[in-house]
Amino acid sequence: MLIEIQVDGVSVNTKPRPDGRFQGYATDDDGHKQYFYGKTREEVIVKIRNHLQGGKQKRKTVKKKKAPLFGEYVQKWIEIYKKPNLKLTSYQNLIYAIEPAQAEFGNTPIDKISDSDIQILLQSITSSRKRDLCKLHLNAIFKKAVATNVIKRNPCDAVEIKRHKAKKIKALTPDEQAIFLKAAETSKHSLLFNFLVTTGLRVGEALALLRSDIDFDKCTVTVSKNVVFVKGKRIEQDTPKTDAGNRTVPVPQDICRQLFSIPTERLFPGTYNSVKSAIDRIAATVGLENVTLHVLRHTYATRLGEAGIPDKIIQYLMGHASLEMTKNVYTDVLTPYLESVSVKIRDIFKPFDT
Repeated sequence: MLIEIQVDGVSVNTKPRPDGRFQGYATDDDGHKQYFYGKTREEVIVKIRNHLQGGKQKRKTVKKKKAPLFGEYVQKWIEIYKKPNLKLTSYQNLIYAIEPAQAEFGNTPIDKISDSDIQILLQSITSSRKRDLCKLHLNAIFKKAVATNVIKRNPCDAVEIKRHKAKKIKALTPDEQAIFLKAAETSKHSLLFNFLVTTGLRVGEALALLRSDIDFDKCTVTVSKNVVFVKGKRIEQDTPKTDAGNRTVPVPQDICRQLFSIPTERLFPGTYNSVKSAIDRIAATVGLENVTLHVLRHTYATRLGEAGIPDKIIQYLMGHASLEMTKNVYTDVLTPYLESVSVKIRDIFKPFDT
């Protein structure tokens, strides 16, 4: 039960006013009466007591939870949602792609970043590929922030950046392939280059191979692992780049014989940088500007397409997750090949000539 206020100059009605409210007053030192109202008599007494104690009754305010800094939220997003599900190379690519955003917004509250801020940032990134990846990851970050009630809207929704169109990779022609492999004979990586051209393996898959991965009787290689190099450090991975990367690929007999003669368990002991440097030197020597490690793999797929190997088989041999990816790789059937089969194509429709 609320204790009454036993103070001179204070009075609280025992009955409500016609409007249903209770009334009370407190007399100041100068004789002025200050009136207080409430839905109940107890409410009026509380108001008068607070007044006499020298303060007005304070309303409870709910403080808005402070939004985290962008850098803090991104770190949490990576640790919880991305890192557990990414291979090391994909994780490194993610970190690389969001570097510009981390540098620009790291110490900014995530709810203070506007669409124009992101627009300006993306336009400042000169690498079109990095710009696309940065936008992709920023959209995922802000989308998750909206879903977890950290922010109200995704600022990336209003960003307008023209998507980069990937440069078309051109396979080596049969003549260019022969020129490159001939020039590579003096390189310590000559066998590796021949192996890549004739099996289509990714360089990380090839560098991870052991003798036990080769069936020397059937002349096949089983792909079941990958190797990556992070800041020069070799890191073995017990799975290929994708699940579809687990596959068995035919190896030409002459290449298989050369692999059999290697005395060590590891077939290709080189590093990514040493192999890349070697291919760059060879390409410069013979004047082939379009030779890269990926081009060798692309060349393998193109040769298969030119030979009429079915799309699904090529997809399997390449270790592609989708058939669309495979078609994008070798659909640029080369002009020399088209010329070589022109007569055959004409003959197919010859009976229908009029």
